Amino acid sequence: MQKNKRKKRNIAIAAVVFSAGLVFAGWFYVDSLAYRVCRVEAGGNVTPADFLKKPDPSAVFVEGTQFDTSVPGDYQVKVKSGWFVHRCRLIVADTVPPSAVSVPGKIMLGETCAPSDLISELSDATAVTCEWKTAPDFERPGSQTVTVALTDLGGNVTELSAELFISRVVEEIVMEAGGEIPAASDFVLTNEEASFETDIRDLDVTQVGEYAVRLKVAGVSCDSLLKVEDTVPPQLAVHDMEGFCLTPQSAMEFVDSVEDVTPVTVVYDQEPDWTLEGQQEVRIAACDAGGNRTVETVMLTLQADTEAPVIGGAVDRKIYLGDSISYRKNITVTDNSQTEPTLTVDASGVNLQEPGVYPVVYTATDSAGNTASVTVHVTVAAREYSQEEVDALADEVLSKIITEEMTLREKAEAIFEWVTTHVAYISHSDGDDWVKSAYEGLALRKGDCRVYAFTSKELLTRAGIPNMDIQKIPAKTMHFWNLVDVGDGWLHFDTCPRAGGPRGFFLWTDAELKEYSDAHHGSHNYDRDAYPQIN
Repeated sequence: MQKNKRKKRNIAIAAVVFSAGLVFAGWFYVDSLAYRVCRVEAGGNVTPADFLKKPDPSAVFVEGTQFDTSVPGDYQVKVKSGWFVHRCRLIVADTVPPSAVSVPGKIMLGETCAPSDLISELSDATAVTCEWKTAPDFERPGSQTVTVALTDLGGNVTELSAELFISRVVEEIVMEAGGEIPAASDFVLTNEEASFETDIRDLDVTQVGEYAVRLKVAGVSCDSLLKVEDTVPPQLAVHDMEGFCLTPQSAMEFVDSVEDVTPVTVVYDQEPDWTLEGQQEVRIAACDAGGNRTVETVMLTLQADTEAPVIGGAVDRKIYLGDSISYRKNITVTDNSQTEPTLTVDASGVNLQEPGVYPVVYTATDSAGNTASVTVHVTVAAREYSQEEVDALADEVLSKIITEEMTLREKAEAIFEWVTTHVAYISHSDGDDWVKSAYEGLALRKGDCRVYAFTSKELLTRAGIPNMDIQKIPAKTMHFWNLVDVGDGWLHFDTCPRAGGPRGFFLWTDAELKEYSDAHHGSHNYDRDAYPQIN
């Protein structure tokens, strides 16, 4: 009996020991799956997987687990992975000092600033306190060096030096546009003597804007700002208007007067309905440079416009071949409305290079669509050249280049100079009428050797200088020039330019001309028997 009791007790003890062993083994197994302690730098990212020795994407923090990596400390964390919940510690440490950049500061005398006002680009994983290490003397104007201490929650400290400028003058003074410029003393915060270095007479205080002002205070140059504002709205006087439908008018047409210190823009507060016949209210808005607005209401009465424009000055005209023409010259268009009608000119059928009579159609259209049309005719005729017309042109030129006191040679030289500098060379001219050629040189200022020769002939003749025509013996090309006698016998006078050669020949002897001609392929060969008077 006693033996059986002892046996049962041993079995029970063995069962307890076995159970305890199982529990201990289970605890040891679960504990081996996770880290008891996890350390992280402040600001780092912490996930449930960070606590597990084997990856488990489905692991989560148990509800109620709280920690903040921006605050250093020791946190209790529960992580659930599968059937097991692991109890762990999270230690958040801050070992990195704050990072920042110092910036210069500027305040006015009598003001203060915080240490943080001199710090920029502050960066740290934890909260940072900003304190004066070397505090400024806010009662002392001028520049001074101060030191700012930055301390994070981990106790790490960064010290930065910065420059603080305490100004003797205000940062800015605001004045009304058109008002009196403040005195130098108005800018100064101390009782020190002050004067303007900026020439304030150059400041246009009728214009809204900001103007830099430099002052001398107790011998020190100081910068401030004069800010000109416009807070007074314009004064606007308006009147009612009448007009025509489809004929818009500017808002200024309603204005009797507008007054303001700064420039004013007058517009419609809302564009009128220009298609509406009858009366309508119109709001006229005047806005100045300061953005102040004055709005007045007027009455606009519109009536239908059925009257066509009137075209004036459109008459038949006559021009000569080669001339240009301005079709709009002396043309007027009037209309009963206050807007200017559009005018179109159809001269597509005119040929200025062919004699004939051609139509030109003028069409005017007003803003209401009323149209008027007038057709005139342009006659293009061949030019009739007269000696009287050419003489008048020559006399006009001579009146500007010669005087009665000049010798014949001086007059010839003045004529040579004018022709060679005022007539442009072209490789052809029309016809062989010497009067026409002279006209082309004097009026059109262009031509070939014929034009040069006969322009010179006309001017020489009208100046009283004996002259003769002379021309090259015909070969492949023709050439014309002049002979003149200014008291030294007959000499060659050629005003036609030549490429790579002289501008012309002024009073060349026959020997000089022959030498040149022989060297240039007979450029000036002529029948000497026809001119026995040439020596």
